[in-house]
Amino acid sequence: MTKSHTNVRYQRLPAQQSTRVFEAAARHLSFTFAANELAMTQSGVSKQIKGLEAFLGVSLFVRKGQKISLTKAGQLFHRHCVQALDCLQRAVDEIQGEAGQLRLQAPPTFAARWLIPRMEQLHESHPKLELHIETTWLRTIRDRIQAESNELVIHACIDYPFDNLQSQLLRRETLVVMVSPNYMARHGNISEPQDLLDKTLIHTRLDGHIHWEMWAKAMPEKQLDTSKGYEFETLDMALSAAENGIGVLVCDIIYALDSLRSKRLVIPFKMPLVTGLSYLLLSHPNSSYESLQDNYRCWLEQQIAQDHQRMQRLILELGLDPNDQIEGI
Repeated sequence: MTKSHTNVRYQRLPAQQSTRVFEAAARHLSFTFAANELAMTQSGVSKQIKGLEAFLGVSLFVRKGQKISLTKAGQLFHRHCVQALDCLQRAVDEIQGEAGQLRLQAPPTFAARWLIPRMEQLHESHPKLELHIETTWLRTIRDRIQAESNELVIHACIDYPFDNLQSQLLRRETLVVMVSPNYMARHGNISEPQDLLDKTLIHTRLDGHIHWEMWAKAMPEKQLDTSKGYEFETLDMALSAAENGIGVLVCDIIYALDSLRSKRLVIPFKMPLVTGLSYLLLSHPNSSYESLQDNYRCWLEQQIAQDHQRMQRLILELGLDPNDQIEGI
């Protein structure tokens, strides 16, 4: 005889995945934004919502063309979903916090060219810290983003602060034109901004060509077509292309210190330093990981300060004036 399981406490709960999908869709009031946040397709989000509505026996959204809004049942369910998911997140944070696990999201080039070469130093300074690094491939410099409780986000952006997050300005970009001597040997010398008019420009898709746009805006040469040239997915790829003589790049000096010192790349003529994007360190305002985050934040500040000193020395060695700066934004 089969026993009844009516005493099973949570048998009438929907699947957690559909609950998470609903919470994101209700928060954004958009299936598209929810799909982007959860790395799903829009049809996948729609399927999860329909399944949840069938499970509950009510409509959660009012659909009017491309716009959606919450029904009364949807508003009630969303309020309780947020409370339940927050409770689960706090439990996960407390458990992982005891193990010293911290997630860091960072731009791909920052991770590849700046952070990874310093991982051994970080381990020596904080041997118990387990850092899980993710790169923000799909985000643009204008995105509004979120950080979980056990997460720090390094984000390059135009405008700040982020109202929903704690933010700390780490540094501003210092932009100059860079090119390999090999490229100039094949395509002609570059001794003034006008010489760039017939040269191949190198762009990064994720920043939307904004570095060349900022540099051109700050320079007297206004005829430069910043839409032309080669486009690469990340700044790391663009730097490699410039080092291999593919074209001319506008880049933050901090990423090219070694290449400039070894003369794989050169700054072809004297120019002002253009101040670019802001690098922010973002964190959840009510994190249970404050001690871990503070340890990493202090280490990060020390490393960036050391690199700033290296950059200032190199700027002087290259004959540029560190005080000759122009705002690029």
